[in-house]
Amino acid sequence: MKYAYIITNLVASFILLRETESFALKNTNGNRVQISKLHSSVSTQQPLPPAITVDGVTCSHDGGTTYQLKDVSYVLPKGGKIGLVGRNGCGKSTLLKVLAESCTSEGKALYQDDGVVYTGKVEKGKGCTVVYVEQEPPMPSDVTVADALLGVITTKDSTVGMKNDVYNAVKAYRLASLNAETDPDAFAAAMTNMDSLDGWSVLTKSDEVATRLRVKELENSPLNTLSGGERKRVALASALVQEPDVLLLDEPTNHLDLSAIRYLSNLLGDRPKITLLTVTHDRSFLEDVCDTILELDRGSLYSYQGNYANFLEKKAERLANEDAAINAAKNKYSAELKWMRRQPQGRQTKQKARQDAFYTLETSTKPRLHDPNLDLGGEDGGQRRLGNNVLKLKNVSLKFGDDKVILDDFSYNFNKGDKIGIVGANGVGKSSFTNILTGVQAVDSGSVELGDTVIFGVYDQMGIKIDPSKRVLDFMKERVEARDGSAMAEAPQEAMKLLKQFQFERTRWNERVSQLSGGERRRLQLMAVLTKRPNFLVLDEPTNDIDLDTMHALESYLEAYNGVLVVVSHDKFFADKVTDHLFVFEGNGVVKDYAGTLTDYAECLVEIEDASGNTETATEADRKTNYKEDKQARMQQRNELKKNKKQMKNLENKMEKLRGEVISLEAKIEESADEGWTVLADLTDKMNTAKNDIDEKEMEWLELAEAVELAEENE
Repeated sequence: MKYAYIITNLVASFILLRETESFALKNTNGNRVQISKLHSSVSTQQPLPPAITVDGVTCSHDGGTTYQLKDVSYVLPKGGKIGLVGRNGCGKSTLLKVLAESCTSEGKALYQDDGVVYTGKVEKGKGCTVVYVEQEPPMPSDVTVADALLGVITTKDSTVGMKNDVYNAVKAYRLASLNAETDPDAFAAAMTNMDSLDGWSVLTKSDEVATRLRVKELENSPLNTLSGGERKRVALASALVQEPDVLLLDEPTNHLDLSAIRYLSNLLGDRPKITLLTVTHDRSFLEDVCDTILELDRGSLYSYQGNYANFLEKKAERLANEDAAINAAKNKYSAELKWMRRQPQGRQTKQKARQDAFYTLETSTKPRLHDPNLDLGGEDGGQRRLGNNVLKLKNVSLKFGDDKVILDDFSYNFNKGDKIGIVGANGVGKSSFTNILTGVQAVDSGSVELGDTVIFGVYDQMGIKIDPSKRVLDFMKERVEARDGSAMAEAPQEAMKLLKQFQFERTRWNERVSQLSGGERRRLQLMAVLTKRPNFLVLDEPTNDIDLDTMHALESYLEAYNGVLVVVSHDKFFADKVTDHLFVFEGNGVVKDYAGTLTDYAECLVEIEDASGNTETATEADRKTNYKEDKQARMQQRNELKKNKKQMKNLENKMEKLRGEVISLEAKIEESADEGWTVLADLTDKMNTAKNDIDEKEMEWLELAEAVELAEENE
């Protein structure tokens, strides 16, 4: 019993101190007991063979003050679909780069000048092919989109890309087909080579993926002429064409529309042999694709079997245990601190072990980072007053060139409290529409009337231009206005307060912006927008690259926001929470007002595609007709449902008020027993009238309840 007690306390102490990734203890029988920081749900399944093994990897970008990875060991199982999450700047992209450097054939060529310095060991399984798609893919000028789709990284080094003969054969065929008339012999030889190597399947796959990810029309363009979103889609398409054993994807759903995200999700789900490790904060993608959530927190990995909902539950339990452990450590630390202060300077030899343990214990009392809070202070979250005249678009039309129509006779009056989601395929004009709202884009015809009190807050998905040499605190002083409208340079304390509020640690304030992660730069951009106290927010893909904690805080802020919100987003979880209805851009200037959520609309698209058999073969007229009919039916049903629910709520309030009147009248009747028949009769009549009103409203409420129940069953 004594030894068991000692072991129990040792185990608790080790977990509390968080000193190592795993430790070995001995129990009373002398057997080794393994305690791992890599938590996972209990499973009876046999472990899958490793695709990649990580052993004792440590990485720190600042020499040891902060660890991105600290003695991390992990086995990526073959066929696993793993979602990697964590706070911005915690090291998720660093982990992927470490794996890419070690496991991809082009790793050294990609990172020879900008590699990640780390210690430890990374090994891939025998025969495994690994492809990595980074958050911001490179843009070499010597590679076209068509070449990139076949895995070419650069033409300057023949050993990089073009990893086997079949891809060489497809590229040779494409070049030969351009000169088939002038050099028929070369074209015939290319076709023969395609037959022998089954290059046709690769070519078909390349065309399919390029079409679905909307990069087919860019095939002849050099990568350095593409936008960031186009380069990301090309890199993702290239990875899918190569069909590797392991896919390392960093924010794969950024810059994809709903159709492309669904295609990617289905493709990964239909290929159980592909191993996936993806950094993503798209909760719908996590829920649909991933079977395990891997969290990187303060240099350590925590594994959660199951879906995103299970991850939230288990993470909450882990953090509660950590908070309890920190409180216990603080109590012990107070006692040890008194002991340390009592020790004479000359008597340290015998107590050195205890002193070392004290300093180790001291580190374990530091509180963990808590979730960010976007409460910006003041009424309405600190936003400025918004008058009755907000923004009116009347008969607005806009087109680029002769063919690309963005808006065709569009009209809408924005009102305080509007929360509108903007959806549609890439390239249909969503960003052009937001530019019209903010006055950046002029219109061809129609009028745009802006109210005098409107203050825009614009979040651009392309980011903000920041001098990379500028320090974080200096950026805040220069860019963000103080609460009273004065320049932030006059209020440095306010800048520091905001940096704390948005979870920028003090050690990061004097770092250059170029040293921040992509997600941290996005968080800095979001902070610059929100702290201007706008009353009209225009957010273009605000969830790209930001971590889940910041996303939850942003959702809470926007749910309580009383101004006008216009948000372009493919994130169904996010859009469902913060928008009331959608503007659906169908192309050719057609914009429909959809009274439903983004999830509802995505389901409509699936139904339409299923009914038509194939999106690519369905005619535009059929698609619009089907959608129009489906949309009108759903809109009518939802509007009726909302109307009935609102009437039920009003009836409940009225019945509650009437019941209060009945109670009050009954009390008055009791008190007026001696005041004569006339008074009692009058009070009794009033009470009976109130009771009859209650009965009538109860019947009306029941009828509405039946209608609501039926509508929800049919929805």
